[in-house]
This record gives sequence, structure tokens and C-alpha cells, in this order.
Amino acid sequence: MTILLTGFTGNVGVEIARQLAPNRVFALVRDLKHAPRLDGVTLVKGNLECLPAFIQGDVEAIIHCAAAVEFKRSLEELRRTNVDGVAALLDFARSCPRLRRFIQVSTICVCGDRTGPTPEAPLPEAPHFVNPYEQSKWEAERLVLAAELPAEIVRLAIVAGSERDGSVRRPGALHHALYWLYKGLIPMIPGTAESRVDLISTEFAATVLAAALRSAPEPGRIVHASAGTESPKLGELLDFLAGFFSQHHRGWASGAVSRPDIVDRETFTLFEKSVMQSGDLLFRRVCDDAQSFLPMLLYPRTMATSLAKSVPLADWRTLARRVASWLIETDWNRKPTTTPAYDAA
Repeated sequence: MTILLTGFTGNVGVEIARQLAPNRVFALVRDLKHAPRLDGVTLVKGNLECLPAFIQGDVEAIIHCAAAVEFKRSLEELRRTNVDGVAALLDFARSCPRLRRFIQVSTICVCGDRTGPTPEAPLPEAPHFVNPYEQSKWEAERLVLAAELPAEIVRLAIVAGSERDGSVRRPGALHHALYWLYKGLIPMIPGTAESRVDLISTEFAATVLAAALRSAPEPGRIVHASAGTESPKLGELLDFLAGFFSQHHRGWASGAVSRPDIVDRETFTLFEKSVMQSGDLLFRRVCDDAQSFLPMLLYPRTMATSLAKSVPLADWRTLARRVASWLIETDWNRKPTTTPAYDAA
């Protein structure tokens, strides 16, 4: 099968391409010079606004992984990539005479403030969204499902990093929150001790996507790449991180830095307001980063999993330890490593 893959240089793209072997993969990239090289992958220069027409006759499947994931950007900015970009790729797909599959990579964040058990099903009515990113991805799902193409959706949980070595190609909202937590600058976290934090590895996400492609086509199907009930609870995750950080940070080891309190929404909102009113620029930056990720913990849910049940899942403690180790050793990807970080296509 000949596959067009977008988002090759993002957090999951290279691992997806590895999992797709021995299929032929066209990887859409903006910058040929800095894109990684992989056997069986042909790099194609372009972007969602300028798609390569010369491969239209060959493409049998499209996996759309590219997205703008900056939670703090405006809805208008996010729509340019996450909605308009999807529309452009769907138009391209319609011009591919051999197309058999279109897989849209989405996120469990499209559920917004919905809580409880969550089925692998469309969300025809918009929930209340925690941030504009969630809304842009929900709108993209709606486009894909209405496109009258052999389209399916795979929603990813929070991709923490590699289960092999902890590496993160591009640190995101989770990793920024971990940075401030490690530095002792997050005194409280919204949620409950029982709230599940749905963490998955890069490899798990890619394996579920590859399995979806290899399974029988089901237009309109939605698959969750989620840890489900194997996700850690917020309280036990914080306890684990506190113990791990104490091995690497004097403040944690001495007790000068301690595990943040878990508080309700009203308490956390009052804390944010006091920080904003204080004029403290550092704490304002901490709050800005925290707002991208932490409010999601107020809406605990457990994602249904069907296909993902057949994929081996790394123990969350192993994943958390390896990712945290890599972040600390590389100073959150500021130091040169053997695993370079690339921008998303």
C-alpha cells in the first residue's frame, strides 16, 4: 500500500512511519534538509496549503497527523491548520483515484468538559471546550465525518514520550507543566485524587494507528488510542513524581519542595486570579503554561477502547520515569541530544 503521511516530523510521525513498514510511505515535510531519513519513506516537500499533485495517482491511504497543538493560540489561528488544513487535505483525497482509507488523527481533548465513560463515537453536539485547541480538533472531526470518503478517526490520549528511552521530539503542554512542577512552582493542581491522567507512549500511539490501518475499513469508525482504566490516578501519579524528583532535586529531597495540593476548580481559579493581580511575571508565566494542561484534570473521564486493547501497553510508572529522566537530563530538550527535536509538518 502507498501511504501519504502528514506530521512526519512531529512527536508521533516517525514512529508511525516505522510501524507502517513495509508499506511505501510518502512523508509530507516543509523542510527536506532537516527531516529525518527512514528506510521505506520518501520525503515530499510541501504543506497542507501546497500538496504535491504528482503523487495523487499512487496514494491509496492518507494518515493525517499534522496539527497545530499550541493550546494558547487563538481559535482563528488554530483553525487555519486544524480545520482549513483538513479541508484542503480532504479535497486532495478526493482527487486520488486509488484512495481506500483516510485516517484523521484527533485527540481525546475533543470531549471538552464531558466526564465519565466515553464511547468510541462521534460528538455531534459541541461540548463546552476548555481551550480553543479542543474546539478546532472537534470541528476537524466534523469535517472528516461529513466528507463522504472512506474516513476514520483515531483519537490519541496524552502522548508523554517514548517508552524505550523517554525521548520527546517536541515538548508540549504536559512537559511544560512537569517543568514547573519539578521547579516547585506549582503549589496546587485542579482536580481530584481519583482523576485519571490518560498517558500513552509514542510507540503505543503509533501502533494503534498502524493497527487501525491494517484492520478492515469501517468508514465513520472512531478508535481511542488510550490507556483507559490502566491510566494512573492523579494522586498516585503525583506521589510517584514526588518520589522520583527527590532523587534528582535537592529541594524535593530536603522537603523544601513538596507535592502540590489537589484542589477544586474554585480554589484554583482564586489562585490564578491572585497571581495575575500580583504582577509577578514568573508566576504569571507558570499560570499561563498551567492553563494549557491542568484544567483538563477537572473533567475526569475513562475512554472506551476496542482496537487499543490488543496493543501492549507500557506500565505508566516506567513511562513516567523514562520521560521525566529524559526531560531532566536534557533540561527539557534544551541540551543537544542524539534524538533531535523537529517541528511538525
